[in-house]
Amino acid sequence: MARWQSANVLQTTPGGRQLWRFNASGTGFAFAEEQRLSASEPIPSDIVGKDWRTLLRSKLNIAWLPADKIFLRAIQLPSSDLTEIRSMVELQIEKLSPLPVAQIVWSIQLLPNTATPPAPAAEGEVASVPLQTVIVIIAGRGYVEEFLGELENQGFLTDRLEVPGLEQLIATKATDNGVWIYPNAPGEPLLIAWWAGGTLHNLAMVSLPDTDERGDLLKNQIEQMAWAGELEGWMTEPPKLHLVATPEQAKIWEPVVRTTAESELANPQGVAGAPAAPVEVFPALKPADAAAKTAESAAQDGSTTNLLPDDYARRYRQQFVDGLWMRALFSALVLYGVAVVVYFAVVLVLNYRASAVTTRVASLGLSYTNALKDEEQLRILKDRQELKYAALDCWKAVAQSMPNDVTLDDMAFQRGKLDLRGTAPADSQIAITEFNDAVRAARTTNGPVFNEVGPPAITIRGDRAEWRFSCYTKGYEGR
Repeated sequence: MARWQSANVLQTTPGGRQLWRFNASGTGFAFAEEQRLSASEPIPSDIVGKDWRTLLRSKLNIAWLPADKIFLRAIQLPSSDLTEIRSMVELQIEKLSPLPVAQIVWSIQLLPNTATPPAPAAEGEVASVPLQTVIVIIAGRGYVEEFLGELENQGFLTDRLEVPGLEQLIATKATDNGVWIYPNAPGEPLLIAWWAGGTLHNLAMVSLPDTDERGDLLKNQIEQMAWAGELEGWMTEPPKLHLVATPEQAKIWEPVVRTTAESELANPQGVAGAPAAPVEVFPALKPADAAAKTAESAAQDGSTTNLLPDDYARRYRQQFVDGLWMRALFSALVLYGVAVVVYFAVVLVLNYRASAVTTRVASLGLSYTNALKDEEQLRILKDRQELKYAALDCWKAVAQSMPNDVTLDDMAFQRGKLDLRGTAPADSQIAITEFNDAVRAARTTNGPVFNEVGPPAITIRGDRAEWRFSCYTKGYEGR
């Protein structure tokens, strides 16, 4: 159940609706809650509705089509894969359907046969092909569309349209030949299955009125199935009746079935004193358990009993996607509107604050301007004071580093830059370089005198060498 996180199964009966909710648990579904609703009561949208959260926690909505609108047929086909069996059923659907093929929807359910497999063919004989029991499920398309429309109006978008009672039929171990009767919900028809030789040969939904005549009507229906079995050759003995019901259903239907068993149906030859055919009662699945099995079967990829038309499935998926887009667009518009309101509110508040600040600035403008002027003058005086001390440090560093044979002709100090120019004998280039290095290494108690000292530029003119280089202090503003 990795794909589905939860499942809802909805049953619609003449007495109202019943909704079961399940949560995925391991390889199946665990019961969560059950709700009984009247026919006019809306289906809870918080349970069956789908929104963006369904993308993270996928939800499977299953509806049981009312049993009185369903036709069932049991046929035997050669065993094959599912695709081939569907093709074989499609070739026979016109013969099997009580309605024109263009006016129906149909699906199939495969049953494993418990009959003894055919013996291996002797040499030269044609081998017998094992048969597969196939239940053909047919419903009128017009009613299906009407039923789906009613569910749509209440916000229930069906993922699968299933048949009630089939899970009970599959879960029952039909070890005896005869008639197996499965009551459905109150007001719904009986499911009657006829097994012979370990094979399901006949299957029908039988509607009986809630009157004293329903026993006779049930007998007539079983007689018709028996005649059909005699004509087809699989009915070889008087039928044995089996009732599969819950305790509440057994109280209602066991007397009716026993009356049918004690009639001439069990003694078609009319032999006096012949014993009546016994009636065996078997426990049925609880409605919630049957719904859980339907959810598990529907969640499996190989389940084939879905009666939901393909065009409805596509439309529901598109409607779900469109709904997500519309909700996302609406949410975006709401967020945009909220953002615009917040923006204008913030702008209004900031404009109010800005106006207050502007008014205060205007009132403090003159004193602020004077304060800035005083601050700038103070900074200039401080810079001048620092430059004075820096000039003295530069002069001291140059005086202490000057070699004896090097002459300083010019020294200019401006805004932290010291330009030195002088002369020396032509063979004093090394002394000039050492003088440059000494100036670069000059220090005070606060650190180096110069942040940077450029290399000396030396020009030889006859027996004299002209030199110059520049030094930069921390306060130099040109670099």
